Amino acid sequence: MRAGRVVTLSNPPSRPELAKPVLMLRVCAAVLAVLGILPLANMLGAGTGVPWYRVAVLEWFLRGALVASVAAIVAAASGARIDMWCARVGVLLLRPSARRFGLAAAAVTATVASLLSWYCFNGSPFTSDEMAQQWHARILVSGRFWAVAEPAREFFNTAPVLDRDGKWFSQYPFGGPAFIAPGLLIGAAWLVNPLLLGIATYALYAFLRRAFTEHLARTTILLFGISPMVLIMGASQMNHVPALMLTCIALAALARWDASGARRDAAIVGAAVGILATVRPLDAALVGLVIGVFQLRAAWKTRGRWASLGIQLAVGAVPVTILLLVNAQTTGSPLLFGYDALNGPEHRLGFHIDPNGEMHTPMRGLMYASGYVLRLSRYLLEWPLPGMLLVVLGMLATLHAGRWEVLLASLALAFVAAYAAYWFDGFFSGPRFLFAAVPAFLLFAGRALTSIDRIERQRLRRTALVAVQLCVLLTWAGPDGISSARGRVRLYHDQRTKLKTDVASQIDRAGITNALVFVNEGWRGRLLARLRVLGASQFRAERVVNSVDACALGEALDDAARLPATARSELLELVVRRARAHGNAVLVADLPADQAVAIAPGSRPSSNCLAQLRMDTAGTIPYPPFLPLHHVDADGRLSGDVIFARDLGAANVVLQQRFPGRVWYRYRPPASLNDTTNPFVPIR
Repeated sequence: MRAGRVVTLSNPPSRPELAKPVLMLRVCAAVLAVLGILPLANMLGAGTGVPWYRVAVLEWFLRGALVASVAAIVAAASGARIDMWCARVGVLLLRPSARRFGLAAAAVTATVASLLSWYCFNGSPFTSDEMAQQWHARILVSGRFWAVAEPAREFFNTAPVLDRDGKWFSQYPFGGPAFIAPGLLIGAAWLVNPLLLGIATYALYAFLRRAFTEHLARTTILLFGISPMVLIMGASQMNHVPALMLTCIALAALARWDASGARRDAAIVGAAVGILATVRPLDAALVGLVIGVFQLRAAWKTRGRWASLGIQLAVGAVPVTILLLVNAQTTGSPLLFGYDALNGPEHRLGFHIDPNGEMHTPMRGLMYASGYVLRLSRYLLEWPLPGMLLVVLGMLATLHAGRWEVLLASLALAFVAAYAAYWFDGFFSGPRFLFAAVPAFLLFAGRALTSIDRIERQRLRRTALVAVQLCVLLTWAGPDGISSARGRVRLYHDQRTKLKTDVASQIDRAGITNALVFVNEGWRGRLLARLRVLGASQFRAERVVNSVDACALGEALDDAARLPATARSELLELVVRRARAHGNAVLVADLPADQAVAIAPGSRPSSNCLAQLRMDTAGTIPYPPFLPLHHVDADGRLSGDVIFARDLGAANVVLQQRFPGRVWYRYRPPASLNDTTNPFVPIR
């Protein structure tokens, strides 16, 4: 594995001044060190930054010291045998042909992600984002971009889904659901993202081996394949995975275009970035900007490439045009995306009042940027040392940087900066907004590892080589802690088990047909749904339910339902004012977050209020997982052998006319994933 002694890591290049690319990497390393090694987010956030950071630092020091000590002992005892062992590993790593290595790496990552999809998530959507997009995919499978909204929307409304003006679709661009749709057709939506991750692995390797050395490319792919953040995200049904795949395809085609200027490769770049815009528009803008600057510089030096760039733009414009046309059909405007239509202009990128009513300032954006990079230190590799330390060292160890290093460093910084300007602090399996840029971070981490061979002092070099292997062993097979890949996988396995219930299998076992099944989401869920139907965004609905008396709010909603349609223009404000007039309310202690309601101290609950409380004693389960189980008929209306509706108690009679002749059931939430009791309780 050793490439020979060249210089120590601290030696500067022989040139009298650092070249611009090297200087750029030094600046990038400094920025990432400040954001991701220093606890800047905690310094700025006054306790609201990254709460686990102090414990993580302590663990990194203790475990890092232990790893270093053991590695030093092993290196001293083994001597040259360490060099021989690492040389053999290097030979084995480089022995397969490029094609075989790429295919093997793709197959392994896809297989591991598939296994984790079942172990961690039971093959089910885990977050409201995934559930909404799977419902949107169900609509696409019907041959439509939107379904017809139900008249009684409160029974079917969910937070990330629009059901207004007679149209029903998720807040997300159609590209993400379009990737899920083929999986739905074969009954294996859970398999889509693992397969896309495998394609991303192959494309990433194809890019790296053209842009860098074979040794660095394969080392980076190994890091990619053992990254818990990569594998767990690949096991999910989040749209970040197709975004990563398309980014890697664009980079691979870019490397070929750079070598030959082929128009076909330019067309692939355009198609990949254009399709990415239909999945995650901001990611597409960032990837397109970085790649575009790279190509403009190359085309300026080789004028014959301008024609290929024109083809690239024309091809990329096709999916973007389709996206704009779909927006026009769904939200009513080509430039109005679903999340803005649902949540208002406060949802958009930039520094302004956010949907929670708080000001997103540049200072908070800086705190977010630091928080993302701090989390990347932990979740990217889950090693007993901060992952960003490897990334920064890799940048500093790059003695002769070129255009590709600059491109990847720019991609990493672009994602950090852009999402700092976004009001929401997103997390899933790590700082998920940075997921499409993960290859850039891992490339420099790989550069740090391959640079170990340049260390002149034998014992230090051998210690570092052993320490790397111990880090991998500890994170996947060692004890749990702040950083532990094994612990992270088990955490997702143990979380939110109700959402992992295989309801389709329960239907098959119970043999129910032509049924209307009522799902008790809980009092909080019922209140939120009814507020959303009146026009409240999910964020405002959450604030209302957290701060007003639940009994008063329920009564105000009941009274509002009896008003004629002509009096509904200011209905939401009327309901909120009436509920607030009941007095200040506080959240009831010891209730789970998804069941929390507020009660005014000293108030006496009405009989209707007590009935709402009694409903929840029978067990609750969120409604969103049931929505994708439906089908959409040729007219765009909700259909299927079994219809699931939110249980609204006495108001359920409203659905008699909409779904006549069906047998009514109430869904009893299972006690565990192993509960095989029939959950469908007949009620009429």
